[in-house]
Amino acid sequence: MAISDAFYSEIDTAEPLSIIMKISVFRDKSTKQISNFVQGIVNKTFYYSKSARSKEIKKFSPLAVKKDLKDKNKLFLIAKDDNRIAGVLNGYYEAGMFWIDWIVVGSSFRRNGVAKSLMNYLEKKLKREKIHKIWCDCRTTNKESISLLKKLKFKKIAKIKRHWYKQDFYLWQKYL
Repeated sequence: MAISDAFYSEIDTAEPLSIIMKISVFRDKSTKQISNFVQGIVNKTFYYSKSARSKEIKKFSPLAVKKDLKDKNKLFLIAKDDNRIAGVLNGYYEAGMFWIDWIVVGSSFRRNGVAKSLMNYLEKKLKREKIHKIWCDCRTTNKESISLLKKLKFKKIAKIKRHWYKQDFYLWQKYL
């Protein structure tokens, strides 16, 4: 993903987990399930225009995901409840930092701490790897993402007007 796109979440992390969830680095050769999961959520987000959703969905085709999995600078984390995908976080490493492209949580798993758990797993992994900063962006209207990032102690560092797809975004960072 040459261009970092967006950060998306629709959960409140105040509630404790009420599901049995396992988080891991996704390395599976079968990309269809993760592709369908992410595409389905991105397609339904009201934060983007139809054109933007269409372009973002293409980034999660099975072929695109398979290609990203081969890139050592790309990372996919997956949260599962038994065999069902609960959430996905993806992004990439660059210059000692990590950029979060997307966090998506399945509608039946929202408000269960899935996004928070994915982020906590990511932070622990990155600290072990000596990564010094995580950063991301989110739409200025995405109240769920803004709430999550504040709870996780991210700092809003800029408002970017007419950015991706001519929409307004906040840029966030957190030093590890």
